Parts: sequence; C-alpha cells; structure tokens
Amino acid sequence: MSLLLTREELQELTGTRQPKRMAAWLAKRGWVYETGIRRGDAPRVDRTYYLARMSGLDRSPTRVGPRLDFLNQRTQARNP
Repeated sequence: MSLLLTREELQELTGTRQPKRMAAWLAKRGWVYETGIRRGDAPRVDRTYYLARMSGLDRSPTRVGPRLDFLNQRTQARNP
C-alpha cells in the first residue's frame, strides 16, 4: 500500500479524471495536497490524511494563507 492515494482513488474521491479539476475540487473543500511534479500529474494526497479526513478524525481548522491577526492587536493597542 502506497503512502499516497493512487490516481484511481483520487478519481473516485473527486469524480473527475483531469488533474487540474482534481486539484480544484480538493482546494475548494480545504484538503491538504501537493500539486503534481510534472504537468498532467495528479495531485498528491497523503493516505493517512485521507483516512483521518474521511473517518471524521481530522478536526484541524482549514486556513489558507498566513495569520495576520496580530496586526489588528497592535493597531488597537496604539489607538485606545
């Protein structure tokens, strides 16, 4: 058993055969994945992450981008 989902498993999960659409499906739903190495390669999803996500054990909040909330705290402290 591979550490990564196979292309067939990703097709079953996302409902599409095109790697670009697979990646769009994963991104839209907040999945963690890596893009393929070469153009046309399927996205790479860790099997352990997939199993945790599908079983409901993965409760980590999905956040995209850096945390910038500290900027608001600093601004509020200067302007009482």
